[in-house]
Amino acid sequence: MIPNREDTVLKAATGLEGGLVARGSTCGVVTGGSLGIALMHLEQVRQEGLPGQKEVMRRVGAYVDWFRARFGTTLCRERTGVDFYQMKGQLRYFLPGERIGRCLWHIDQAMQYVYMKEKVDPEPFPEDQDSADEDAIHCATAVLQGIRETCGVGYHLLEDIAYVLDGGVGLKGGMCGAMAGAIMAVNLAFGWDIRSMLPPITIKKFVEGHLNLLRRHPNGMPETFAIGKDVVLACMEQTAGSIECSEITGKSFTGWDDFQDYMHRSQLCRTIIDTAIAAGAQALDRWAA
Repeated sequence: MIPNREDTVLKAATGLEGGLVARGSTCGVVTGGSLGIALMHLEQVRQEGLPGQKEVMRRVGAYVDWFRARFGTTLCRERTGVDFYQMKGQLRYFLPGERIGRCLWHIDQAMQYVYMKEKVDPEPFPEDQDSADEDAIHCATAVLQGIRETCGVGYHLLEDIAYVLDGGVGLKGGMCGAMAGAIMAVNLAFGWDIRSMLPPITIKKFVEGHLNLLRRHPNGMPETFAIGKDVVLACMEQTAGSIECSEITGKSFTGWDDFQDYMHRSQLCRTIIDTAIAAGAQALDRWAA
């Protein structure tokens, strides 16, 4: 259903694993599926503009709702019951194997939804008037654009689909879109080229990345998880205080217009966007040289 392979988008999504660099927020299966839905409808959005974006956002919201209803939660920390920043948490995840096996099953179920059930027309937002808000603010997109303009690292197609992460992925209050944008920008440089990597290399990088979550002085720098955890920490400590959109905003968004109204008034979210741009650009300047 996606006409072309998008290895660059896949590479950028590396750091969303485990709920934003294994921080336990929105499951990578949810964010990955949401970006996939946006890719599937990319040409529609390019032709229709804002109405097309709204329809895709409704589809993503329906996918997030389905995932929550099917598996009980969209948050990685709640699905796995572990903290990847603790050794005992990582051991509980990988041994004896039922947790990682459950994740693989969830991936299979999500793939079936995205390729089969996602075709159903979405319900409109409660307040949707098809307003012509051409000044829409998109958290992840704003950060991706800001980092590209600051240090030259970017990918326009990724910016075109990142709006689906608004409001905590499909307006559902999960992973902060601004922080996700910073992590995706960093991973354009340091993420994994999954499709071109042999299985032993993939396993090696996976293990190395998770061990770097535990280390005060990470090995193998520059490494995507080591860099990403510092970027997220900078955003949390300097402005956001949380990685969850619902906790940052104190809101449960009813739809597109409600979210846009909040974003146009929120100085906090604008500050978080600026902080995420700075943190991502500084990481790229430091490690990409």
